[in-house]
Amino acid sequence: MKVVYASRMGKVEDFVRRLGAEDVLKINDGTETVGEDYILITYTDGAGIIPPAVEKFLEKNAGHMKKAAVSGNSRRHADTFCGAADRLAEKYGAEIIVRFEDNGDDASLAAVKAELK
Repeated sequence: MKVVYASRMGKVEDFVRRLGAEDVLKINDGTETVGEDYILITYTDGAGIIPPAVEKFLEKNAGHMKKAAVSGNSRRHADTFCGAADRLAEKYGAEIIVRFEDNGDDASLAAVKAELK
């Protein structure tokens, strides 16, 4: 399955690189399109929101999103840690695979790898 991701500070990009997925699309400005099923991996923006470029991407591509994994920073945003996951589930019906800290740990990687098989 395709992996579509957004990364602002490189942490999600590092996570995706460590996944070793071959079919990958990076969301840069939200104008990208995808015509196949995918897993979304994104960071949480601001006070627990979906990043604007990801929101723009989903306006045209949400129908192919099957699941999502979301990064956050519990030290800086304890109250809204991985809040984008809640919004993805509510607004788009996304099944959340995992919520992970910064660039993820081995368990987070394993959870996403299992979904890619």
